[in-house]
Amino acid sequence: MKMYGIERKKSVKYFNNNGFTMLEMLFAFSIFLMIVSFLPVSFNFLFQDWKMEARTQRLEWHVFINQLKKEIRLADTANISPVSIVLTIDGKSVIYEKYGSNLRRRVDMKGHEIVLQKLDAITFSTFNGGVEINVSDNFDQKHSAFLYYLMNMEDVDVP
Repeated sequence: MKMYGIERKKSVKYFNNNGFTMLEMLFAFSIFLMIVSFLPVSFNFLFQDWKMEARTQRLEWHVFINQLKKEIRLADTANISPVSIVLTIDGKSVIYEKYGSNLRRRVDMKGHEIVLQKLDAITFSTFNGGVEINVSDNFDQKHSAFLYYLMNMEDVDVP
């Protein structure tokens, strides 16, 4: 039943019941801006992953040097060539040699343990009382280390 002559009052409560208010729009826009503000940071992280790999390569180098230092000090004999190191430890032959872009360790010419990865070049050279190792990797980093033998120290008389 319709009533004529009575005018219904208009208020905000009834006027915008199904609409999208300005407050809702500002709230949605602020969430959108927060999401978009993280995009440059995430792109920077995604496209510069090589920096993380370069740091990992440095850590790998330090672990390798500590392992090799221990084996050189325990070695009975050591034969150094520009491309490999052959150590004799308790009658076993331990060889470090470049294999592709990796440096591998083998015991008695068996096994295949990768100790360094992503190498461009590695050289071994001998000097009085030790070995010098020079490495350049795929990240344009150069590493070098001097490792000293303890096998000849038994012959030295200590006063």
